[in-house]
Amino acid sequence: MTKGVRAPDRRTLLAASLGLIGMAALPGRGLAQPRSAALEDAIFEIIRLQPGYLKTPGISAAVILPDGDPLTVTDGLADPDSGEAVTASTRFMSGSTGKTFCAATIMRLAEEGQLSLSDKTADLFGGEAWYDALPNAGSLTISHLLLHQGGFSQFLDMADFQTKLLWDSMRGKSIAYTPKEMLGLLAGKPALFEAGEGHHYSDLHYHLLGLVIEKVTGQSYYQALDALVIGRMSRFGDDILAANTTDLPGLAAGYAKGDILGRLSGMNGRTTHADGTLRNDPSLEYTGGGLALTPRALAQFYADLAQGRIVTSETFSEMVSASEAPPNSTHTPPYGYGLYVTEREGFGRYVTHSGFFPGYTSNVAFFLDHGVCVAIQQNSDHGPDLFTMLREVARAVLDHSE
Repeated sequence: MTKGVRAPDRRTLLAASLGLIGMAALPGRGLAQPRSAALEDAIFEIIRLQPGYLKTPGISAAVILPDGDPLTVTDGLADPDSGEAVTASTRFMSGSTGKTFCAATIMRLAEEGQLSLSDKTADLFGGEAWYDALPNAGSLTISHLLLHQGGFSQFLDMADFQTKLLWDSMRGKSIAYTPKEMLGLLAGKPALFEAGEGHHYSDLHYHLLGLVIEKVTGQSYYQALDALVIGRMSRFGDDILAANTTDLPGLAAGYAKGDILGRLSGMNGRTTHADGTLRNDPSLEYTGGGLALTPRALAQFYADLAQGRIVTSETFSEMVSASEAPPNSTHTPPYGYGLYVTEREGFGRYVTHSGFFPGYTSNVAFFLDHGVCVAIQQNSDHGPDLFTMLREVARAVLDHSE
């Protein structure tokens, strides 16, 4: 069902903001399935009234209601060049929301007795040159990695990575770096702190977790993820694709603003070719993100995780309770096993994660005290603030449920 349209002046402004003045009139929103018209209208108006609304081609917001029913409200275009509208089945790049999927895979392996969170990764990889060169190689545990307490730097902040990405991009070489190549950026560098003595968010902690999963299972990470986690989702698992290729069917065309490095390396502007394939191989994200999915799948995953359908309720409680910050940590809110744990007046406690990939942003939260999940994605990395939008959508859902 489609309901409502953007006013002509807003269509013109959005087209101008994208440099697409000649394109066809924008469609309005699409609703995945009929629900309360009042709630749908409220969510749509929240989307439309966000500062920066005109800076993104399209937005998709999904809700899992307290009774478990899903609701998706979409607005705008998946592809401004073709005029294709965003629908409930439009995929977006996950960005770092994919870390929660990786953490859930580790927790499932722990439940099956294939590993323990206290295991040292040196017991799996010690003696291998690439591993022994890592900071804190002898003392790292799986728990340290899950909590970003391994003392690793974030690769995006490293001059070695920036130089490599720029040089390879300018020469037309592949940037589909393997996990070991990414971890190699840390080789010989000092740790930021002793393992367990601080917190520093780094995708490279999760790259090493991905290699742990592969070593323990004898499968690729994505095979293990599918078998252990996605296969246990109650619905929408088919919406989730491994982002280890440029060919991701149903992916919205993203629009990246790009910093200086991004612009020099060609990671700005439209992210996809006319045939829908990505301009740049996303494989280097791996377990730091590594998925293309819909907001309804992201919301359902979080709901299933929190409500004991992927891991047991006891295991999920462990994921949340692990979030107490170690000494010398400055991160706010606390980070548990693959998710942030926070509390806000009017919302209670909730678990959440955001995601960034050039041309795409994501945010998801499950509100533990209310049984409500909200996920929002857009095909722009410089559009509306999804943190504010998510809380406003959640507030509308909670008001509607009372």
